[in-house]
Amino acid sequence: MNIENIALQTELSYPIPEIPDHKEYFEYRQLLERIDEILKQSGLDLEFAADHLEKVISQREADGEIKELSAKQIARLTRYAVQAYRCTMAGILTSKSYREFSIILAESPLLQKFCTIARIDGTLRVPTKSTLQRFAKFCDEKFIRKQIAQLNHYASHDSNPLGFRAPFNTEDIFVDGTCLKAKIHFPVDWVLMKDCMLTIVMAILVIRKHGLKYRIKAPEKFISEMNALCMSMTSSSRNRCGKKEQKKVFRKLKKMAAVIQKHGRRYADLLASKRNEKTDLSEAEANCILTRINKMLDTLPIAIEQANSRVISGKLIANKDKLLSVYHEDVNVIKRGKAGGQVEFGNTLFIAEQRDGIIIDWQLYKTDIKEVQATKESVLRMTEEFEYEISSLTGDRGCQSMNNDKLLARKKIYNGLCPRNPQEFAERMQDDKFKKLQKRRAQTEGRIGIFKNIILDGSLQEKNFECKQEKVGWAVLVHNLWCMARLPVKEAEA
Repeated sequence: MNIENIALQTELSYPIPEIPDHKEYFEYRQLLERIDEILKQSGLDLEFAADHLEKVISQREADGEIKELSAKQIARLTRYAVQAYRCTMAGILTSKSYREFSIILAESPLLQKFCTIARIDGTLRVPTKSTLQRFAKFCDEKFIRKQIAQLNHYASHDSNPLGFRAPFNTEDIFVDGTCLKAKIHFPVDWVLMKDCMLTIVMAILVIRKHGLKYRIKAPEKFISEMNALCMSMTSSSRNRCGKKEQKKVFRKLKKMAAVIQKHGRRYADLLASKRNEKTDLSEAEANCILTRINKMLDTLPIAIEQANSRVISGKLIANKDKLLSVYHEDVNVIKRGKAGGQVEFGNTLFIAEQRDGIIIDWQLYKTDIKEVQATKESVLRMTEEFEYEISSLTGDRGCQSMNNDKLLARKKIYNGLCPRNPQEFAERMQDDKFKKLQKRRAQTEGRIGIFKNIILDGSLQEKNFECKQEKVGWAVLVHNLWCMARLPVKEAEA
């Protein structure tokens, strides 16, 4: 659907209270108002609404509904989509959880106006934490990437529609990779088994609370016993005959796991067959419990086999085959040798920024990948898929290879990649342009720190990889708007 066919009539809202002599609030208000202005000038929120309307119409056609949407329905869906778009942005910008942001949104007139929920009559419909979570899943990563490319093209257009004082360009690109950590504990084998068993027991407690009971020992006793066994596993490693004692305790833990697995399977079957008769759970609530318990029942044998292989057999498992978390999917062991940790657990994130710090390209990888390959893929995406005009590409030693040098020469892009050979590096440092680009490259480390620790708040809460990709895409969009809102604006002509 074309955005020219969409009309958004904003609600009349109350004036935002003035707070004098408060520099931090004044700067924050200016930032939000400038982001709001950029969104209106670029029409990104209306593009998002048009995409949402297309999905609604396609779903209606799939359901066999022939009647077209009325103008009133289109206006209501447009307001809803724009509100979802802006609430997701504001939530990432404030670095709050869905629950915390919902409370802040109910309190702040400034955020209410930005998210288009302010009304002059004072009756507000503030999205709850569940609604905010649904808002964040309105579109996929591919659409967000398209929006970011569109925003960057608007910013670099000759007519300067966003009103920057200095010309915005994508000539000089700086690339680097990092590890985006998953929010998990250290993957100790028997602790992974405990995670599975504890989740199954907690699900059993929920099922019993809602009226379905099967004859078993009190589930709370399972929790205390498994905690005691895990503590014994940890302390036995300090003893003189620790290996023998550890095997003895581990066999007890395996027996308990088999018992809990059997009880979990019975309770899952009981809930699936007798939910309507004996519980007050809705179908959605029951499906949520069943999904959780079935996932742990499928994961527990893998965790047992991995722990048995290391503790009993003494065999090592390759990093690519290890189970690192029972909750998070597609987590990798990344060895980067950083001061904060020789080994990190998460996913590789590769970022390309331009001179003003605005991210032009990014990619979150499902598996561990070398920066050389990520650099090549990024260059091809920027030049062929999104058609950016690039004059130079600069990166550290990890990005340089003979194939990448040939690729940049073929694309007629100045090669600012740091050579691996120290002698060659010393020779290239005699070139003033290369020297300036390498000096500017140091700021890319700071850009990655801002993006990871400020915008993404240190790590990703999302558990499956598709949700992680969507969250990173939203974070890049918010980061770019935050950067553009802080760039100087040209003065209005007389």
